[in-house]
Amino acid sequence: MPSILVSGPVKGQHADLFKAVAKAQKKGSFAAVLCVGDFLGDTKEAPADSAPVPVYVVTGSDAIDADLASRLAAKNIRWLGRSGCEDVAGLRVGFLGGTYKEETYESTAPDDQSDAAHYTCDDVEQLAIDTGAYRNDGGCDILLTSDTPQGCGAALSADDPRRAQIGTTSKPLGEAMRSVRASYHFVAAAQEGWSLEPYRCGVGGHRRLTRLHALPSIGQKRALRAFTVEPFDSNPDIDTEEGARAAFIRAGELRSATANPYVVADAAASHKPPPGIRNTPMAASMAQEEDEAAAAVVLAAAVPLQDEDVQVVASFPTVFGGRGSRTKNETMVVNQPARPVYTAPNRPPPEAPWQPKEKKQKRVSIYANQNGGVANPKKGKRKRMGAPHGPQF
Repeated sequence: MPSILVSGPVKGQHADLFKAVAKAQKKGSFAAVLCVGDFLGDTKEAPADSAPVPVYVVTGSDAIDADLASRLAAKNIRWLGRSGCEDVAGLRVGFLGGTYKEETYESTAPDDQSDAAHYTCDDVEQLAIDTGAYRNDGGCDILLTSDTPQGCGAALSADDPRRAQIGTTSKPLGEAMRSVRASYHFVAAAQEGWSLEPYRCGVGGHRRLTRLHALPSIGQKRALRAFTVEPFDSNPDIDTEEGARAAFIRAGELRSATANPYVVADAAASHKPPPGIRNTPMAASMAQEEDEAAAAVVLAAAVPLQDEDVQVVASFPTVFGGRGSRTKNETMVVNQPARPVYTAPNRPPPEAPWQPKEKKQKRVSIYANQNGGVANPKKGKRKRMGAPHGPQF
């Protein structure tokens, strides 16, 4: 399993970054260093020294042209690009450079793929395509974005201190994260660093855990962190002992993980009903229904009810007639919550599970004894003696 180092915004402090990387190299061997956020700083120049370990950069609000990219490559530093997915040290790394700006988001990306301070809708779409977001078995091992997706803290409680540390978020990136799947997601923190509990993403048998970490700039605490990432195997061989053990461990981790925060945010924004109320296609698997159910639980706990004095008259269907007849409704007084409450239509109780019929006991004569004979000798047949047609004695 490859071991990597991940850094927050460098902001031109390349010497401090290289010093921290060299110190970490003495404790363990690392294959690469991944940087998110502003890397160049105010000078926008390449560092004077070469990096001790290959460094891969995803920019923030700064831009890198072709000339600067070549000078960075001479110092063992590589700019990954605007958006996409590439193999780095045996891992699939997805990336989206730049920050969100509403005025330029709908514009067209340049044909020469030169870097810019802000990404466009084409860049987000390219990220989804390259990471295989539209395939059931798609995804990447690591995702690098300088921006923080909107909705990442939807599952946090109201008094959680991490809500205040999230800062500015990107709405298009939050919408894309409902489809993009990654085992690790690294973003640039606004001030202090923070992390989320592992949450579920993906559908079907290719579900995985995502760990979101926001890293502060160089010079602050935990700005450079080490991770050992195992490449995600979408089709483990469960016929082998090792593959079966890995699949069992993955299933246990998925059950204990939290719900997808972006699904929770989507349910809160659109007031979607809990799963099972509407007809869902087969493509929307039970995995997403579980996340939507968890989202409904989170929203129900977070939304307080109105005062009991406020009474609202609601109508509920009670009897469903046949063709051409109207549905009968029953009117009753209910307490109205702050958001719509969705109830399932009346359904018949589920049938009891099938049970085999109980065998009837065989009728036994009241004259039968325990040995199988006849208790009343008068009821027994007389023994015939002699020839069949001869005289009887």
